[in-house]
This record gives sequence, C-alpha cells and structure tokens, in this order.
Amino acid sequence: MATRTLPDRKSSAGSASARLTPEQLVGAYRTMLLSRRIDDKEVQLKRQNKIFFQISGAGHEAVLTAAGMILKPAYDWFYTYYRDRALCLELGVTPAEMLYEATGAAIDPASGGRQMPSHWGHKAYNIVSASSPTGTQFLQGVGSAEASYRAKLLDITEGFQKDEVVLICTGEGTTSEGEFWESLNTAANLKLPVVYLVEDNGYAISVPVEVNTAGGSISKLVRSFPNFLIEEVDGCDFLASYDVMERAVEYARQRKGPALVHAHVIRPYSHSLSDDETSYRPPAEREADAARDPVTQFPKWLVSEGHATEEELKQILEEVDTIVMAATDDALAQPQPGPETVYFGVYSPDVDPTSEQFDTEDDPQFSGEPTTMVDLLNSCMKDEMRRDPKILVFGEDIADARGIHQQGEGQGRSVHGDARTPEGVRQWARVQLTLSGSQHRWPRDRPGAAWFQARGRGAVLRLHMARVHADPR
Repeated sequence: MATRTLPDRKSSAGSASARLTPEQLVGAYRTMLLSRRIDDKEVQLKRQNKIFFQISGAGHEAVLTAAGMILKPAYDWFYTYYRDRALCLELGVTPAEMLYEATGAAIDPASGGRQMPSHWGHKAYNIVSASSPTGTQFLQGVGSAEASYRAKLLDITEGFQKDEVVLICTGEGTTSEGEFWESLNTAANLKLPVVYLVEDNGYAISVPVEVNTAGGSISKLVRSFPNFLIEEVDGCDFLASYDVMERAVEYARQRKGPALVHAHVIRPYSHSLSDDETSYRPPAEREADAARDPVTQFPKWLVSEGHATEEELKQILEEVDTIVMAATDDALAQPQPGPETVYFGVYSPDVDPTSEQFDTEDDPQFSGEPTTMVDLLNSCMKDEMRRDPKILVFGEDIADARGIHQQGEGQGRSVHGDARTPEGVRQWARVQLTLSGSQHRWPRDRPGAAWFQARGRGAVLRLHMARVHADPR
C-alpha cells in the first residue's frame, strides 16, 4: 500500500493562478476532460483489438495541464513520459494525432507509426520522441539544456531562444534509475535551465513508493543538491499546481538554476491494460484516490465559484465526446506504414558506409610518420574541433593538461582558447564519466547524430553532435 503525505495548499489571492480568467480556467478543465476521454476511448479500442497497447494519463491531468499552460510550445523543449497526454494536448497535439499513434498510422507525427502508443513526440512543438526504456529522457533533457547554456557562451543564436527552458517529466518510480541522479549532478553543477516534473502516483507499476524510494519521498532525497529549487504540490489541485509550476519555470527561465516539482497525483486506472491493480491495491486506497480525481473535483469548484454553470459543463462534455469520436473514426481509417518504409530513420538516405568512400582495407593510403594510436586520436580530435566550434568532448580524464592517457593534450586551449566557458579550459574539458547522453544541436544541412568513440585502457571519449528531429513522414 502506498503512503502519501500531501503538501499544504499554498495558493493565495496574489498567486499566479488567481490571475487566471474564467475562460482560462474552463479551458483547463476542457483539456483535462479531453485527455481522460481519449484515454477511455483507447481503453475501449484496445479491448476491441483495434489498437496495440494502452497506458493512460488518468489522474495526472491537473498538473500536466498547468505545465502546458505555463511553458511555451515550439520555444521550450519537452522530454516526456508516457502519462503526459494532457501536457501534449495543451501544447497543441491534437486528439487525432494521438490516435494516429495508437493505431500505428503512417501519418502519426510522433514516429510515423513506428513507436508504441503514448511515446509522445512532435517536431512542431519541440516534443522530443520518447524511448521505451524508462529514464532515458533525463540525460537527453539535461544535454538539451546544456546545449542552450553553451550556445549562449559561444554567441550561437540560430535554433535557440534567449531564455528557453527544458521540461523533463517522469514518474516517481523512474527516479530510481541511475540516469536520474547523473542528470541532477550536471544540472546542479552548471545551473542548467531545466525543470523536472516528478508525477508521483504512489506506484511504480505494482511497487509502492515507500518500497521503491528511500524514505518514500523523492523531493526530500534531492534537497541537498545545490542551485536547485525544490517544490512539492498536490498535483490533483490545478490551482496549486499552476502556482508551483509557474515558480519553477520562472526560476529556470531566469537562469537561477534547475528546479524539481514533486507532484502528488493519483492513478485511478491500472498501470496499463496489461495490469490489474485490484490484485495489489486495497479498496480503501482506491476510494481515497477517487475522491481526489481532478476530472471530477475541478468542475465542481468551477461551478461553486461561478466560473461555469452545470449546463456549460454538460455542453463541454458533449463537444469533447464529438471530437474524440471524429478523431477515432479518422485514425481507424488511416493506412499503416508500407513495407517499403522499413529502412526510414534506420539508415542514412545519403551516406552508404559500405561504399568505396569508406573502403580503406583494400588500398589504404597513409601519410606522415608512424605514431601511436593516442597521438592519432589526439590529432583527429583537434582537426574536428577546429572544423566546428560546437563540438564538446566528454569522457574519462579529458583535460588540456594531457591526462593519464594523453588523449586530451592540447584539446582545449590550443584549439579554441578559453572562450568556450568563462571558467576556462579546465571547466570546458571537464572530466565527466557518465554524461554520454548529452545532446547538442547540429546544423540543419547535416542531419543525424554523429558519434565518435575511442576505447583504450578503459577510456571512452564521445563526441555527440546532434539534437535533431527527423520528420517521420
């Protein structure tokens, strides 16, 4: 059984949520209801074997809608988790596009019908395609925020906004992944403009939070990280969630450092349709969750405060159901990707690694005097770094003062001087053991990610030179 201690409500007359108009409040309810009704339709479709999988965002709608209202689509960047349906709706993803993903339609903007349902992605809104392995979004998101940080140091403006923020969403269970803690370390060290939203529904599938997380509270565990703003909120309370998200986003946007919002939400449905929560959750706990459901409680507040009438809410429900039905009919009629598209996004359409251009075995051409592998790697990296100032090196013992393997000798000061960071070369070429997932933008005329790895005596050097989005269509 999951135990929860909800934070006190902190909203006041002078809070951000107090400035919301009746139209905005009713609009927030509409997004929450739409999210729930799409979930319900997908549950129905899965039971009819018309879609392949279903995992819902039920119970998470309030804090996600608030986040979507505060952050800026196509300006900020979003690294999501599979329960983030309401966030994506608020950012601009349509019900039809969500159902295209559920049916595996070829026109699905997330992946062209290749991803599982609820693996959100949309190029137009900077929603980066999610991966099935949980926790991969942490290093990717922090790498994205670091790209913003370093672009400013290098006076690079193309493709960047002056105060963009990265949102990384997760459930509380995935905070036990090592990548979460690795990302916190770099976010804190560099004061990166990133907001973590931990959607804590009390269960990592069937494992209660007090078993999965030491002490049962992730926000208490991370409070010792420097430069972080830590907030805790009842994520089923839309107004409180709006206030907390506004503070967290503004903190990051002003470049004060990263923020983490620990939102206590509910999970009124099972983990997915592959799970039956009645086998491990007692009835009393499920009833307590139902009493906090934002989709049923928030409209009651709207009526009691005079922001909407019962008749207006009934009309919204009818409109939402009409939209969902039309989107469902549309999605079910869409063709799935053809077999001729199987290689899309797998191999480069322009570069053939089996071509003569890459054939160095039959007729290798050498120049210069024979030397060691370490010296050759050093020379190769210098050439690449002279060619493009956006390249960064991450790895063991990489520094201008040679390092134990001498692979980093001269890489910083001799190539680019101290301009890459105000702290100088030693910070620029800092030792970083685990941030191999950092991503950096690459010019549009060079699509794709380019990795360079050199393994020697335990050292791993990585150049990761892309933050790109291929159009799945």
